[in-house]
This record gives sequence, structure tokens and C-alpha cells, in this order.
Amino acid sequence: MLRIFVETGLMEQSAHFGWQDKDQALYGLREGYKNSADELVKIAVNSGGNLKILDTYIFPILFLYRHCIEILLKHIYTRAWGKIPRGGHNLLTLWDVIKEEIIDKIICSEDFVEQVKLYKENFIKYNLKDIDCNRIRLMIKELQESNQKDAEIDPNKKQVDQNAEVWRYLISTDENLFFFRGHSIDYLVLKKGIDYIYEVLDYIYYIVDEYLSS
Repeated sequence: MLRIFVETGLMEQSAHFGWQDKDQALYGLREGYKNSADELVKIAVNSGGNLKILDTYIFPILFLYRHCIEILLKHIYTRAWGKIPRGGHNLLTLWDVIKEEIIDKIICSEDFVEQVKLYKENFIKYNLKDIDCNRIRLMIKELQESNQKDAEIDPNKKQVDQNAEVWRYLISTDENLFFFRGHSIDYLVLKKGIDYIYEVLDYIYYIVDEYLSS
């Protein structure tokens, strides 16, 4: 009988999960979504201008990229406070929580850093002086408000992708298209922007992990 989930014992063609703790699970999720999207971008730009690929892969790619950013924001917070932050799927809310409770209260807090020095044998002080947090927020805002221009034409259109619906469904719960006119997205520019956000957030996670590790 044909089935969906089967354990064959063939290591070279099998995925293994359920062995991870929370930290490993969140890391695997964000890396999995990001790397999968990167591979799809590679296929798209190397498709020789195949419109069937170029014009359809963008939806799963942007869903995967959006979700990897969401998971990474939650991974940072979970590493610091041991729980998932408030905000649901709202990227801007999640970023604002990270800015207030992680960047301001941990990374950029002299009081917190002094506490870290007491238990870190080889203490290294990190900072975010070369990172423009306002730029990161604007880029996250752009990702979340991806159908904003259409909404400006028709105010009845959903303006903010708070529930990660735009790239999953393209049609809102009230049965309206999120996009109702032509748009164009450059895959390589998209990937470069996501790479930048991901690298900055990954660095923030690294600092938090270093400070909280004995």
C-alpha cells in the first residue's frame, strides 16, 4: 500500500527529526527555510528565462524567506528568555520586541555586560556599532508590507502581511487577490537583501548565545 511517511533505513535518502532540543529545532528550521529558498533562487536564475519557473517560484521562495526571518527572530528571543515572544507572525512586532528586550536590555546594556563579566572566564565585549537597526526595521517592514502599493490604490486590500498569508495564498480570506496588477522582483537583489537581514539577526543571536553561555 502506498504511504507518505516511511522509515526505510536508507540513510542517503532519509530525513531524521525529533532528536533535537528547542534550540537545535529552531536553528534547523531557520536554516532549512533559508537554504531551501536559496536553492530555488539558484534554479530560477539558471532557468534560461523560463517564465514558468521565474513567475511561479517567487511565491514559495518569498514564503520561505519570510518564514526563516520569523523563526530567526523567535530563535533569538527564545535563547535569551526561554520562551517564544509575543507577536505571532507579525515580523515588525517581533523585531520591535527584539530591539527592546534583546538589543537594548542585553547587548547594549552596560549593567548586563558587567554581570556577564562576572561569570565569563574569557569575556569578549560585542557591539552593534556597524549595524543600522533602523535600516533593518525598514527592510523587515518592506517584507511584511509587500502588497502595500496595491493597497494604496484600493484601500480595501489587506495592507500588512501580519499573518504570513500574502505569499502562501495570494488570496485573502475575503477572497480578494493581494496583488491585482503587474509587479517585478529581481531574484538576486531579493536574495542579497534577505542575506543581509539574516546575517545581522544571526550575529545578534550569536552575541546573545555567547553572553549567556558559561
